[in-house]
Amino acid sequence: MDDGTAEAIMTSTVITIRADASMVDAATAMQDTNIGSLLVIDDDGRPEGILTRSDFVSLVTGAPDFSGESVPRVREWMTTDPMTVAGDTSTEEAAALMRDHAIHHLPVVNDDGEAVGVVTTSDLADTSYEGFSPPE
Repeated sequence: MDDGTAEAIMTSTVITIRADASMVDAATAMQDTNIGSLLVIDDDGRPEGILTRSDFVSLVTGAPDFSGESVPRVREWMTTDPMTVAGDTSTEEAAALMRDHAIHHLPVVNDDGEAVGVVTTSDLADTSYEGFSPPE
């Protein structure tokens, strides 16, 4: 793995959602953008939660009612207070945090706490692969 930073390898297009959005809207956003997580942000653009594919597995195994007013909301299923890192966090430290906490998506925030990107396990794998050469 290189000795770069989270900012250098992060996915800078952050797909966000609000906590009061429906889980149907969240599923649609994830499907339409082919991503594995949505960052839940507050009014100031700061992460207040993260919603992942695993959260949807938990939801559907509970046999929810998706009709009318009873459609589940993101706030009911998101992981609150997600772990975040600064852009200058080393890729090694980001990888260690993700491994130690068994997470696949690590939001990157600026000095004001606003989300500017997400480091994913795919980002880390791509970084590890860059210097790889198959044996001859």
